[in-house]
Amino acid sequence: MPSDGCTGFWPLEWLFPKISACCSVHDAGGTDGILLDCLQSALPPWAWAMAALCVALMILFRPVYNWIKRLLRQS
Repeated sequence: MPSDGCTGFWPLEWLFPKISACCSVHDAGGTDGILLDCLQSALPPWAWAMAALCVALMILFRPVYNWIKRLLRQS
């Protein structure tokens, strides 16, 4: 499945294009832990906290995101 972009990480993706590969791996079935590890290897240390926060928010709001996607598919 191709990546639909780094939805939660778009500001970082603009600054650090290498993270697009992380999003592609995650979208293809990678775990959230794999995503965070990849992000930390692609980002400078000062951005790790922001990436961890984004992953945490993504996990927290995933049910809402999935619900919205289901609603849009039914339309």
